[in-house]
Amino acid sequence: MRKLNRFSGKGIWSLLLLTFIGLPIFAQEKLDCEKILDQEPYFVRHKSGEKSEALLRDIEILKHCGDFNPVDSAFLKGNMLGMLLLQEVRAGKPATYRTLVDFFQNFRKTAEYKDFSYGLALYRKIGEKKVSLQDWPSDQELFVRMGFTVNDLEDFKEFVFRPAHVELNYLQVFSKYMKEIEEMRVDK
Repeated sequence: MRKLNRFSGKGIWSLLLLTFIGLPIFAQEKLDCEKILDQEPYFVRHKSGEKSEALLRDIEILKHCGDFNPVDSAFLKGNMLGMLLLQEVRAGKPATYRTLVDFFQNFRKTAEYKDFSYGLALYRKIGEKKVSLQDWPSDQELFVRMGFTVNDLEDFKEFVFRPAHVELNYLQVFSKYMKEIEEMRVDK
């Protein structure tokens, strides 16, 4: 019994020690974000491709230190980040992670962000939904909200319900539709 009490005491002390050791690590992590956010992202110093490990590291830093949500993450591509940062630098801001984080914090407050968020949700919804003739009356609303006109809808409906498209989702069919329209362009 005495050994059990001594072990319990050691266990409690070990637990307390780990808790107090863990607190500075957590505080250090926040401190690291504060330091990292004022640094220049790797993609500014080096021209790197979309799959580059360094660019992926930049994106992870932004996600971790920038409180990004799934909508913001749609912007986390090398070209887009570069364009946004260049815009901010031209406005007199430093080329840092913090500049990008601040941009998104301000952008989230705009009507454009709400529109983009709504559009992205629609885009994801059509990517998940399988084409269905029975559901078309309600499904077409997705495309109306994406900006389709009455004529666009009629043309798209005919395309959607071709026998070759029966097993696809709306996003797959939409991609094929846009490709076909592109191939018909006379100004190519």
